[in-house]
Amino acid sequence: MDRQALGRLTEELIAVPSVSGGEAALADLVEQRLRALPGEMVRVSNSVVYSTPRRGRPRLVLAGHLDTVPAQGNETPRWEGDRLYGLGACDMKGGDAVALALAETLAAGDLRFDVTWVFYECEEIALVENGLRKLWGPCPWLAETDLAILLEPTACAVELGCQGTLHAEITSVGRSAHSARPWLGENAVYKALPLLLDLAAMPPRPVELDGVVYRETVAVTEARAGQGRNVIPARFTMNVNYRYAPHRTPEEAAAEVLRWAPDGFQVEVVDVAPPAPPRRSHPMVAEFTSRFGLEVGAKQGWTDVAQFAERGVPAFNFGPGDPNLAHRRDEFVPLADLERAYGALAAFLTAASP
Repeated sequence: MDRQALGRLTEELIAVPSVSGGEAALADLVEQRLRALPGEMVRVSNSVVYSTPRRGRPRLVLAGHLDTVPAQGNETPRWEGDRLYGLGACDMKGGDAVALALAETLAAGDLRFDVTWVFYECEEIALVENGLRKLWGPCPWLAETDLAILLEPTACAVELGCQGTLHAEITSVGRSAHSARPWLGENAVYKALPLLLDLAAMPPRPVELDGVVYRETVAVTEARAGQGRNVIPARFTMNVNYRYAPHRTPEEAAAEVLRWAPDGFQVEVVDVAPPAPPRRSHPMVAEFTSRFGLEVGAKQGWTDVAQFAERGVPAFNFGPGDPNLAHRRDEFVPLADLERAYGALAAFLTAASP
C-alpha cells in the first residue's frame, strides 16, 4: 500500500471521534473492514480481535489502542504538505491505520506467522479500565504469542520494554482556622512546601539496561486543598507520578515513594502499572531490529508491552509518529513514517524485502 492510501486511511480513522470510553463508532468501522477477511473475529465491548486462520506457524500479535485523550480543538484532520494533523494522528491512529492496512493487504496471503490484530479501547486512562486487560479472559491464547508488536508512536525506531508508572496521593495534614487569624491554624499547603521543592529538584535518573537507557522521572501532576477562600486549609493532597525503570518492581517503586514523604504525611498508591524488560537479545526482536537497520532505544513511558511481558511474551514498540508529539494539540504523523512502518512490518510478516 502506498503512502497516499495510508494517509487517507489514517485521515478516515482520525475523523471518527474515539476519546477513551467513546470508541464504539471506531470499533464498528474497524470490525466492518475486517469482517471481509478470512479468519476469526472476537468483539469484546469496544475492542476488536482478528486472527488469520491458524496453521501452526509462530504466533505474532500486532496491537494498537483505538482511544485518544480529550480533544484540544484538534478533532478535525487537516493536511499541511505531507503531514497529517489531528487528534490521535500520532498517538495512535497512524499506527492503527498501518495495522489495519497490513490486515487488509496481507491476511489472505502467504505469511510467516499466524497473526492476530488487536484494536482495543481505553488505553489512555486507568489500568483498571484498559481494554487489552479485559481480553486475556475471552482470548487466553493471546498469552501464548511468540512475539507482540505495539504500534505506538516511535518515529519508526524500535523502543524496547517500557517504564512502569505509579500514581500516589501524598497528603500533608495541618489544622484549619479563620484566614484572618492564620496563627491559630497550621496551613497544610505551607507544610508541604519543602516536599514540593524536593520533588521539583529531582533530576531524571538514567538507568541502563540491556544497552538502552530509561530515565526515571517524578512529577506532581495534580493538587487540591481547602474548604473555602477564608479558611486555612487543613489538608493538602498532591498526585505524584513516578515513572520507574524496569529494574524495579511495583512494590519497590511504592517503597521509593514512601521514602520521599516526611513523617506525618499520608501516602496512598492509587494506580500502578508494571514495567517491561527490554528483551533485546530475543531472536525475533533481534531479527527485526537488525534486518531493517532500525534505531533502538528504551520506551520512555508506559505501554501495553508491559501486559504481554507479565505473561512472558516478548514485545516491543514500533510505529509511525514522533512520541514527543503525543497528547499535544498540534500532534501530527508524517506520510513517510506511515510508509516506512508499513514497509518494515509487511516485509517482516512475509519475509520479503522491504
